[in-house]
Amino acid sequence: MKKTYLKLLSLKQLFLLSFLSLFLVGCATNPVTGKQDFVTMSESQEIALGNKYHKEIIKQYPLYDHPELQAYINDIGQRLASKSHRSNLDFKFYLVDSPQVNAFAVPGGHVYITRGIMAYMQDEAQLAGVIGHEIGHVTARHSVRQNAQAQLAGILTAAVAIGTGSREAAQLSNTVSGALVSGYGRENELESDRLGAEYLAKSGYDSRKMIDVVGILKDQELAGNERAKAEGRKPSSYHGLFATHPRNDTRLKQVVSEAEKYQAPQTNLANQEKFMRLMNDVAYGDSEAQGILDKGKFYHKDLNLFIEFPQGWRVQNENDRIIAQNPRTKHAIIFQASNVTKNISPSQFLQKNFNDFRSGRQVNTSEDDAYAGKAYIGEGQQSRDAVVGTVYRGKTAFVLVGLGNVRTLPGTELLETMASIRKLSKTDQKKATEKKLKIVRAKAGQTFAQLARQSKGLGKFAEQELRLLNGMYPNGEPKAGQLIKIVR
Repeated sequence: MKKTYLKLLSLKQLFLLSFLSLFLVGCATNPVTGKQDFVTMSESQEIALGNKYHKEIIKQYPLYDHPELQAYINDIGQRLASKSHRSNLDFKFYLVDSPQVNAFAVPGGHVYITRGIMAYMQDEAQLAGVIGHEIGHVTARHSVRQNAQAQLAGILTAAVAIGTGSREAAQLSNTVSGALVSGYGRENELESDRLGAEYLAKSGYDSRKMIDVVGILKDQELAGNERAKAEGRKPSSYHGLFATHPRNDTRLKQVVSEAEKYQAPQTNLANQEKFMRLMNDVAYGDSEAQGILDKGKFYHKDLNLFIEFPQGWRVQNENDRIIAQNPRTKHAIIFQASNVTKNISPSQFLQKNFNDFRSGRQVNTSEDDAYAGKAYIGEGQQSRDAVVGTVYRGKTAFVLVGLGNVRTLPGTELLETMASIRKLSKTDQKKATEKKLKIVRAKAGQTFAQLARQSKGLGKFAEQELRLLNGMYPNGEPKAGQLIKIVR
């Protein structure tokens, strides 16, 4: 959660906007195949819609503050895009400040790479593979051709779901966060792998790096399953397209091999040294600008904020809000910050910003003025009952919205969460400090087990995580003189 202040419930107009351009249906020539496709918009509409989505995406996924790395990604992207089937598009490429292992694109040529997925790449060619794959989605118009309405509307309504409490919007809220993870279906993903491999080959990279890219995702899934088993949790599928490891997938190898005819002789760009140099000191996990989340406890230096969410709840730290959910009851608490523009009390603030605010009561916190009650959020058929509260600190209102089912609301949990809000202690200040990747050369005989013992903050799976970061999962070891990533 970045230090930003939102006008509460100001996104309902955007909810309508997301559907305006989705009903003009017709046929258009696919730029890749040359065949006629059943699509929902023209190219000009596609570009305009992508530009609108970009404005909202950047609010949810802010750019990572690293100009040299941003320029590096854009340079690679432009090189690949110039070799694509839609080189006429004004492609733009962004590194976003998110620890998620992900990449995604929107219509018209906006491509986003998360800081999280970059941590698991080993060289420039792998980065080019991720970018090329996303360019392939754009050139083949996958978001327009398949499930266009749900895929595109979800990008924008993800933010709206919080303000309206809309069940339908909430169901679509994972479109961006799972774009690379869940994909567009096996056939479209394979097509993007084929196109990405072609663009790699034409740009001087090894087209087989595309298999490495998918392998990164599969390794994340396998490691996640291993951790879930150790912790007694149900494993979750990370990339459902490959039952086996991508290196053993016959169809993937087949589509990637089709790019070999484009491979220029004696070209095999990797640029590992440059890639690793740029990755040194990049934030690992949560960044300080977003705040540090640790086992349901949230620390934010700029906001001077500590808050603790209910034990056992899943907590997601987004750019402008935090979402906590009870996986058993489906209760949820949404937390965000807002400006107090007038000299009004906490109860008046809630009355102003929420429909039918009622049953109010004072809430005791360590040092702030707090108030809570019940209200309706949303409008018309989208409205629903909620518990709401605010904690005042100067001109800032920390706002909490608790959502439940037809019968129950997380009233007690919301009040306890409100009561936990306080300023950071000296100990908290250390916990609010981000971890960073450090690039070092491995020493002779050095093992990941030894490095794991020196890595603070990686937890009991530190050895496994270091192998993932260095492309050596499940049992590889570094070689003397090899550049590797550690976490400090």
